[in-house]
Amino acid sequence: MDKAGKDRVRTAAVLAMFLVMIYFGYFLSLQTSLDEARKYLPDIIDDEVGRILSRLPEESRDNMGLPLPEIKYQADLHYNRIVSEGEFRSTEWILNNTDRSEKFIADIFSAELIMGMTTRASSVGGDWANAPDPVGKMANTTEIYKTDSAGRANMLARSENANYIFVPSRALYTGWRVPCSEINFTKFDDTGYFEKLYCNENVTIYRVL
Repeated sequence: MDKAGKDRVRTAAVLAMFLVMIYFGYFLSLQTSLDEARKYLPDIIDDEVGRILSRLPEESRDNMGLPLPEIKYQADLHYNRIVSEGEFRSTEWILNNTDRSEKFIADIFSAELIMGMTTRASSVGGDWANAPDPVGKMANTTEIYKTDSAGRANMLARSENANYIFVPSRALYTGWRVPCSEINFTKFDDTGYFEKLYCNENVTIYRVL
């Protein structure tokens, strides 16, 4: 086989493995091994996959799992598929009732949703890691959710130049995992510091006063 043919085989192998990973990761709720997935590949592509694997250390080849099912499995355990339907619906309200220049306090999952659907920025998520002091932003975002003090949460949100706080009814990931048991939801009802603007079964959005 000439070089162009080999390049086509390699491209096909990568594409095939990607499609298999997508299938197992998103359409099946089970984890699977790479060996199991290879049973369904055409021989010519499986041969190329085998050659690639042969360059790996033996301990790395044994019982190799596909990454997407592992990620999905772990995410389902801890975050119930992460972003809820109510959070997704809230982005329409955000789009119609906030300005593009306004900023949110949100965890990484919510922030990615908000930025992707409305272009609004957040304290973490997206390119925040390239901004000055990303660890400080993670720490402030975490404390805003965890502190018992409405005044403290308000002060930290204002220090991040945030206009809104996005409060989903689930565990958060602010750079660190924050389970629901560690989140003080009630402080956001202090009308001296926050104003409730939007609420559905999965999320409440407050204005920072």
